[in-house]
Amino acid sequence: MEDLYIQSRQNDQVKNLVKLRERKHRDRQSRFLVEGLREIGHALTAGFEITHLYYCTDFFPSEGHATFISEQKAAARFPLIGMSPDAFTKASHREGPDGLMAIAVQQNNVLSDFKMSTPPLLLVLEGIEKPGNLGAILRSADGAGVDAVVLVDCVLDLYNPNAIRSSQGLLFALPIVSTNRESLAQWLDDNQIICCATTPDTEELHWDINYRQGIAIFMGSESDGLQPYWLDKAAHKIRIPMAGQADSLNVAAAAAVCLYEARRQRERAT
Repeated sequence: MEDLYIQSRQNDQVKNLVKLRERKHRDRQSRFLVEGLREIGHALTAGFEITHLYYCTDFFPSEGHATFISEQKAAARFPLIGMSPDAFTKASHREGPDGLMAIAVQQNNVLSDFKMSTPPLLLVLEGIEKPGNLGAILRSADGAGVDAVVLVDCVLDLYNPNAIRSSQGLLFALPIVSTNRESLAQWLDDNQIICCATTPDTEELHWDINYRQGIAIFMGSESDGLQPYWLDKAAHKIRIPMAGQADSLNVAAAAAVCLYEARRQRERAT
């Protein structure tokens, strides 16, 4: 079978790839872009459905990229479309692309889908606005062994290309769900998961509590923090001690500090 090939940047498929940078088009099509060998690999490993894979050999930085294309041709799971450098540059969201880009189908996870360890460790993010912060947080969550990440009342689009890139594709490695606070509160109660809220207005430090129980660590936005609803519901309110002049950490750094304290406690308990 002959490879498909796109020469012109005015091609309709190129135009659609550009459209998928915007949330309204992602939502309308229930599709999103995945760019880069590492990111596409994580998406495939996690079982995301790929509908099209685009490539430009002129941009391949390694033999591994060519090998990947050969493997996908042999598997014949989805169309592979070659592109000219001009067309690929038009479609790519990145500076210095590596010549690989895919369209994938969005997954709509729900809380009841979560398969949790015993006891579970969850990370809940409320009001996070910056895709780069979300991506960095997801890398820490994956590294610390979080069972799932919940986005509650978040306007941020999980499939934002910057979130995918900053997570280095680990966005696909974790169960992630977007929900509202009433549904989440009921689900936490039903599963006997304790709420732990981060806030500067407390004396309890992040290392003072027991993370070896079923627990959900809540992180709010940098500008507003957590809403009173979650602060009132929390069994624990914790803060990270600050020795210098700064009064807080970036939310991604704060999440990493708390999550790795939880991992430390849990590993010492085994």
